Amino acid sequence: MSKREDKVDEIRKNVLSVRISRKELPDIGDLVIGTVYRILEHGAYVLLDEYGGLEAYAPINEVVQSWFHDIKDYLRLGQKTVFRVIRVDARRRLIDVSLRKVREEEKREKLAKWKRTLKGVKLLELVAKKLNMPLDKALQDFGWKLEDYYGDFLSIFENAAKHGTGDLRKLGLSDDVINAINEVAKERIEVESTEISGVIRIISIKPDGVRHVKEVLLKAMDLARKEGIDGVRIYTIGPPRYRIDIVGKDPKKLELVLKDVVNFITTEIKKRGGEASFTRIGE
Repeated sequence: MSKREDKVDEIRKNVLSVRISRKELPDIGDLVIGTVYRILEHGAYVLLDEYGGLEAYAPINEVVQSWFHDIKDYLRLGQKTVFRVIRVDARRRLIDVSLRKVREEEKREKLAKWKRTLKGVKLLELVAKKLNMPLDKALQDFGWKLEDYYGDFLSIFENAAKHGTGDLRKLGLSDDVINAINEVAKERIEVESTEISGVIRIISIKPDGVRHVKEVLLKAMDLARKEGIDGVRIYTIGPPRYRIDIVGKDPKKLELVLKDVVNFITTEIKKRGGEASFTRIGE
C-alpha cells in the first residue's frame, strides 16, 4: 500500500462509518461536516461525517477566494470543516459542496454542535455495545427518538447523569435500554456541582434566643449533610437574617433538601417560642 493510500485509509478511520443523519442524502443549502481526503488542482473530495462517509466534491471556485490563491491555502488533508451543499444528484448520489458559501458564524456554530453530536454518538455506541447491537440499529430503535426529545445525543446522557432515568421511562424505553444509558451516563458524564440559596429570617424573643437559634441551625446543617449532598452552609448576613447555601449535582434533590431544612428550622424555632420566614434567592 502506498503512502497516499495509507493516508486516505487513516483519514477514513476518523470519519463515522454509520450514517447518523436520518436523511440518506443532504438537501441543497444544508450545512455539513466534511473531512478532506483528496486535494486536486481542480477541487477537493471530502467525506461527509454525518452521512457515514458519503463522498462529496468541492470545486476549486467554491474553495479559493481568487485564482491567485492555491487550494492548499484553504484546505489540508484530514481537515474537518463546514461546507454548504450546493448540488445534489440523488439518482447518482453525487454531492457538490462549497466552502466559500459558509459564513464564519455558521462555521463556529456548526462545529460546536458537531463536537457535542460526536461525543453523544460515541456514548450511544457504548450503549449499543452493552446491548449487543450495532450502532445503526440503536439509532433506529431509540437513538433518533431520544434526540428528538432532548435536542441532541449528548443531552440524553447529561440529563440521565443529573436527573436519573425518570424521563427515559416516560418515553416507554425497555429496562435494558434505560439501564445501559444510565450506566454509560454515570461512567462518562461528569456532573458539575450547582448551588441553590435562600435567606431565612429567625426571631426569638427569649433571653437565651441566640443559643436556641444556633442550636437549631446546627441541627439543620446535620440534617442536610445526612441527605448526601456535596455541601451545606448556614451563616449570618446580619441578625436576624441567615443565608442557606445547598451544594450538589442534582438540582431536584437540592430543592428537596432546601425545603426540608427550611421546614425543620421553621418548626423547631416555633417550638422554642420563635418564628421564621424564608425567601428563596434566584427564583
